Amino acid sequence: MNRFGSTLVATLALAAPAFADLTEPNSSRGFACDDQRTKGWNFYCDPNTVVEEEPEAAAELPPAPPPAPPKTYTEQIEEYRAQLDELKHRAILEPTSDNVVAYMEAQAAMVRQAGLFTEVWQRSLFANPYLDANVDRPLSQIGSNLYQDRLDVDRESAFETATTERALMFVYDGSPSCLVCATQGEVLQALVQQYGVSVLAVTRDGIVLPTFPESKTDQGEVRNLGFADVPSPFLALVEPRSGQVDLIGAGLMTQDIVLDRIRIITSIPEGELYD
Repeated sequence: MNRFGSTLVATLALAAPAFADLTEPNSSRGFACDDQRTKGWNFYCDPNTVVEEEPEAAAELPPAPPPAPPKTYTEQIEEYRAQLDELKHRAILEPTSDNVVAYMEAQAAMVRQAGLFTEVWQRSLFANPYLDANVDRPLSQIGSNLYQDRLDVDRESAFETATTERALMFVYDGSPSCLVCATQGEVLQALVQQYGVSVLAVTRDGIVLPTFPESKTDQGEVRNLGFADVPSPFLALVEPRSGQVDLIGAGLMTQDIVLDRIRIITSIPEGELYD
């Protein structure tokens, strides 16, 4: 071996450990890409390593609002009325043919809806007699007459019973300042003649009406009964034994009104008048 060959062998022997390190299986970049000892030789390595960025988490969207609740029927009818009013007011303030016709059409639609409601109401009434007032209070002329006759009998019976068990008290002012007191006295005098009832007449001011010459002058009894603030004239039913007093009413009342109020007070329990 000549001198040149010996030198080459020696050189390779010295470099062997370095190349052995570069070929270690644990090298992270394969062949010497990251080794400082071979820097400048690794022209095939990628000098700018691209680092993949993690994708940004998508922004959370706010929850969708809950659906609006359906409008109530009251809200719908109020909205419809507001629209109808708006059309009417526009037609009044801007009375063009288009505006007036628009309001007329909207009003006609409302009338048709009302007519449909009325028809369904009537048919429902026919099919459900317990809701029909005609059953208890006939609407025809002959039925109305029969009902009125029956009502008159009930009124007279209640009046006779009440005036038998209680006293009918008539409180008035005899002076002309009470414009209806004398007329009320005449109405009561007709009841006395027709039914033979007695009336306890009381004059507040001491002036006696000709229709009730035996009237008593009030000596504080009206106040004691709790009627001091009741205007004249007024009628009341008084039960002398129990002291129960029921005010019938004040002002001018006809015979029918007097009889009907006494019937209601004495014969019909509270809450059952229109049953």
